Amino acid sequence: MLVGHLGMGVFGVFSMQVAALFFFGLSDFGISRAIVLLSFDDRFSAGEGWLRPYRIGLRYSAALAAIVAILGLPVSALLYRWHPAHVDGQDLALSTGLMFLSAAIMLLSQAPRAVLEAQQRFLLANLIRGPAAAAIFIAPLGALLVSNTLTSAALSILVTRVMAAACYFWACGVVPAGAATADRELRLAFLRKAGWLGLTNVLSMLIAYIDRFILGAMGSTIMVGQFVIAQEVVTKMWIASGAVISAAMPRLASQREASQAGELRKTTRQLVAIMWIAGVLPAVILILFGGPILKLWLRGNFDPASVLPLQIMAAGVGINNLTQINFSLLQVHGGEQRGAFLQVFHVLFVCVALALLVPPFGINGAAIAFTARLMVDSLLVRQLLSGCDENGRTMGVGNLMLAGCGSLLLCLLVVA
Repeated sequence: MLVGHLGMGVFGVFSMQVAALFFFGLSDFGISRAIVLLSFDDRFSAGEGWLRPYRIGLRYSAALAAIVAILGLPVSALLYRWHPAHVDGQDLALSTGLMFLSAAIMLLSQAPRAVLEAQQRFLLANLIRGPAAAAIFIAPLGALLVSNTLTSAALSILVTRVMAAACYFWACGVVPAGAATADRELRLAFLRKAGWLGLTNVLSMLIAYIDRFILGAMGSTIMVGQFVIAQEVVTKMWIASGAVISAAMPRLASQREASQAGELRKTTRQLVAIMWIAGVLPAVILILFGGPILKLWLRGNFDPASVLPLQIMAAGVGINNLTQINFSLLQVHGGEQRGAFLQVFHVLFVCVALALLVPPFGINGAAIAFTARLMVDSLLVRQLLSGCDENGRTMGVGNLMLAGCGSLLLCLLVVA
């Protein structure tokens, strides 16, 4: 419906604005994950659980939010001066500034959301998170019925981000300002853990969205729109798998000691079983029935060019959903630095792959680069986890299962 209102070219621009919203709004430099992990570390929680890590995390979130909001000003000015011929410059600049402000609000809400996860109040967290995520596309649709501009769409997103942040703070039941109880040792530990987790997070978000901007530079915004339609369907599988990992992190963190090795393996087996259903099965469905699903969904706006990229990327996301278990275990066992260096490699890998594959194959080449990166990632994360400690080789999803999953998905892709 958004494509019908905006047209494929302007929808491509809107999708890049949404990518910027997610990149700057969710890349909280590891603050939310650090809050969760430190809440279960008796050295720093001092019997208060999440409260002390939350207070320091919220301060860092507020500082980042201010930086992001200010960053929107020069970006908007540049887009006003240099913009696609088919997009109004003033509309593009104003809507981009509003998107950056929305990203700042999202950043601020990550700390109270982390508290809900540390408290394992996942039902309440998802009652806020689910509608907030859906509103990023539903709210602009309603706004476009009133005023068919990017500015109205961006303004509607800003309103929903403010509402979601208010709900998170209300659900936590804490005063945002808090008391300055964080000592120097906690601040150093927080910055060290959040720094490596944050670098990993920022690079992961960059990898996830850089293909849109390379397609826009090397191709056209129409190609971006065709690619994003496929990518948005596929990456929505990460909503389910991400919810599984978020729910598992507090338990994994509490079971990381050697004395809890048996319980950790039991939790991991449960995660694997859940992820096959929540992460791999949807990928199989998209590979086999991607065309009919897109046609049913898009109707008059259906473009056959989006079908094959969808199927290719579904294979990559399917195996990545299993890999997320290994990556979470790597973080729990102190492998934040290794995870960050891994993402540096992937940034280089995906840039080279896109540069080589997009010119001859267009959006199909971008989809191949996407899936190739996730396949390589599954092997590298498994290797890093194996070298984590003496239990690393027996933790998580093994190479045999990863190879079997990848082979299954690729065979189905060839058949489809």
